[in-house]
Order: sequence, then structure tokens, then C-alpha cells
Amino acid sequence: MLSQVPLAQILTAVFESIHEGIIVTDHTGQIIFYNSELGRLEDLDPADVIGKHLSDVYDAVTFDTSEHLHVITTGEPILEQRRTYFTANGKEINIVAGTFPVWDQGKVVAAYSVCRDITKFKELLDKTIQLQDQIGRDRENIKNNGTRYTFDSLVYASSVMQSLLNSAKKAAEADGSLLIFGETGTGKELLVQAIHNYSSRKDEPFVAINCAAIPETLLESILFGTVKGAFTGAVDGKGLFEQAGKGTLFLDELNSMSIGLQAKLLRVLQERSMRRVGGTTEIPVRCRVISSTNVDPWESINNGSMRKDLFYRLAVISLYIPPLRERKEDIGALLGYFLQKFQRIYGRKEIRISAELKDAFYSYTWPGNVRELEHVLESAVNMLDGGQVIKIEHLPPYLKTRFSDQEPALLGNALNAEGTLAQILHDVEKQVLTDALKAHGGNITKAAESLGIARQNLQYRIRKLNLDQTG
Repeated sequence: MLSQVPLAQILTAVFESIHEGIIVTDHTGQIIFYNSELGRLEDLDPADVIGKHLSDVYDAVTFDTSEHLHVITTGEPILEQRRTYFTANGKEINIVAGTFPVWDQGKVVAAYSVCRDITKFKELLDKTIQLQDQIGRDRENIKNNGTRYTFDSLVYASSVMQSLLNSAKKAAEADGSLLIFGETGTGKELLVQAIHNYSSRKDEPFVAINCAAIPETLLESILFGTVKGAFTGAVDGKGLFEQAGKGTLFLDELNSMSIGLQAKLLRVLQERSMRRVGGTTEIPVRCRVISSTNVDPWESINNGSMRKDLFYRLAVISLYIPPLRERKEDIGALLGYFLQKFQRIYGRKEIRISAELKDAFYSYTWPGNVRELEHVLESAVNMLDGGQVIKIEHLPPYLKTRFSDQEPALLGNALNAEGTLAQILHDVEKQVLTDALKAHGGNITKAAESLGIARQNLQYRIRKLNLDQTG
């Protein structure tokens, strides 16, 4: 049985419940619907807006400045893009919006927009540009290239890390485009800074950006800069390519960048020149580009999140940072380093780690890698309550439960096993993953969640250990 509730009433209820702003105008530009979310954003009362013409609500409404009038006239939609405009009462609005026509019998009878607030991101962009400019001024005054780490900053004991550093030093001297693959928390930026400071560009700026942390609509402006008038409110501003100068630009988590922006990045790398957003002047690119991904690049290519041609352009040289579970010889060195660090920070002396906890640390898979180890140890130091020995009871709850209930059995099996340390760790990890897959009927997502690692990380381990996915 069909609902007796009018469709208009249903749609109104739906549009009032979502977090995007919605505005609808008829073919003359008169506003016929305006939801509360857009009213909150623009500081306007829907009751005062509905029934008025666009020009009565917004400042300087013309065919060229109003998406609605343009869509009504041309019948062509305007896909999602960044907009900055002013209401009639003078409030500046920063949104991402798409505007679309409504057709009836071959004629455009209305237009509607779906809007998302990016005011906070606009403020972030402005602060980022200001900060980069300040860094540039400070660099001229104090010769600071914007880095903190060199190869001497790296703490390790394993031969695999020694081999990585040897390759990294060669990569620093080669000066070609470099792609680094490593899971989250393995220390990709630390290694990139070390490479920069070992290279011939060490006296030039080092500029880094996490591509996953910036909205797509702002990332292009941040990378390439803007010219005044490119969009409402745009000013002349340098992008990170220009700010990097002859130094190094580090694009972290490149696999999070949209395919469209990857195409623009590819052109810049091929031509070694760029244009600011809204500009027509070609600006030479002199910096070295180093990028990183937190998943296997080939997996990103296969799932469509990375262009293959961009990968080849960026991976002239490539390095792989192994996760901590593959280089457990480094755990002892890292524990010693972090323990000294936190003793100094918190004014503690002669803190040590119990043998039981140290064994548990060696048996744990560390899905968060070195970053997780550092945070776990810092938390434990704060939980000592005047004691001198860190035990399992001082760990964060999620680890305390795991070590108390699950790890002892695994650890006991490992201690009773025969073979080299690498073989024992290999066998323990293989058994843990096999048990998790079996427990979840081969469901990789659920198995990864139970292990506290990313789905992509589990897929990588399955391939490497040649496991039966069904468990």
C-alpha cells in the first residue's frame, strides 16, 4: 500500500535531517527551498529566505557569479567545486558545492545545490600558508631547513635496517624521484628527512605534507598556490612546490590523493613546471619530490587508487621500510632509546622493564610499529606510581588484556621451539594469522580487526607467508 504522506513532506523531512546544506530555486531564481543546515552555515533564517530572489539574499548576483542562474540558463550542471561568497548581510561563506538542473518536458524548471562547509579547512589553509611563509623567513635568518632528523637519529640493531640505510644514502646521492613504502608508524618522514640532510640539497628547504589530512578541494591550492581572482576570496599565494624551492617536497600518503589530482601532479613531474590555480604563467619546478605510501603501491594500482604512470614517474628509486614485526632485533635498541628519553622528560631514574614484559614485547606483532612502541612505553612510564620496574600491569588496557590472556601461550610455544630467532618469530606469526583467519571463516576484514592491524597489512602478510586465506 502506498504511503498517504505527500512526497514533498517526505523530501522536506529528508533534506532537513542531513548534514549538507540544500537550496532550490525555480527557473526565475526565486528560492523555493532552503534547509536548516544551510541556514546555520550562512547565519540566515529559512523563513526569511524562502520566497525571495537570489539577489535579495546574496551579494552581487549575476549570471557569471551565480551557479544557479548559470545552470538555469545553460542546463549544464556544475560539479562539486570550492566556492567563496558573501551573503547580503556581509558574512563570508566557504563551501564545496555542486549545482544541478531539474528538467521537466525538456525545460529547466529549477536548480538545486548541495553544499558542505569547509570554513575550518579554509582557515587551516590560510594558517598553513602563513606558517610556511614564516618558516621561509626564519630559514633565511637562522639557516634552518625545516628538518629535525639525520641518519644519526635512526635507532636500530638489525641487519635489514642497516641495509636499508645503505640504500637510502645511495638514494640521497642519486637525487632522482624517490618512493618509500612503509606501514603507518614505521618512520617514513624520519627517513626522508635523513635522506634530505644527506643530499646535496641539505641547505635548501624541506617541505612535507600529508595528502590524507587535507581535503581534496584544498590540496591543489596548497600544492600549486593560487592567483588573485582564481575564485572568490583567492589571493596570490605560493604553493608548496614553490616554497620547497631547490630543496625537497615530501608527499606523504600519496595513495590518498585523488586520481584527478594525480594526473596534474604527473604533468608537473614530466614538464618540471606548474601553474598556480587560476594562473597562466608557467613556473619552473626545481625541488626533488619524495613520496610515500602506507600500503603496497601495486595494491594501490590494482584497486585504482594510484595511477600506474605516476608510480613509474615517482619510483625512479624505491625503498621499503619493513614493519617492526619483521625486524624484532630492533625492539631492544628502541626500548633503550625511548626509556632514556622518557626518563629525561619525566625526571625519572633507573627505570627498567621486567623480563616478562620484555619477552611479551618481542612476541607482540606491533601493528602500529615503532610509533605504537613509543606510545606504549610512554604510557607505562606514567603508570609506574613511583616504582622502578615496568610490568604488564602498567600497560594500556588493550595490551594488558592481550598479554595477560593470549600472549603467554604464544610466548611459551615460542620459547619451547627450536631454530633461529627469525624462524621462531616466523612460525609464531604464521600460527597467529592462521588462527585468526580460521576463527573468522577466512574473512580478512574481521581477522584484521581481531589482530588490531589494517586489512591491507593482513593481505600483505598472507601473500608473504603463503597462507591459506580460508584458514
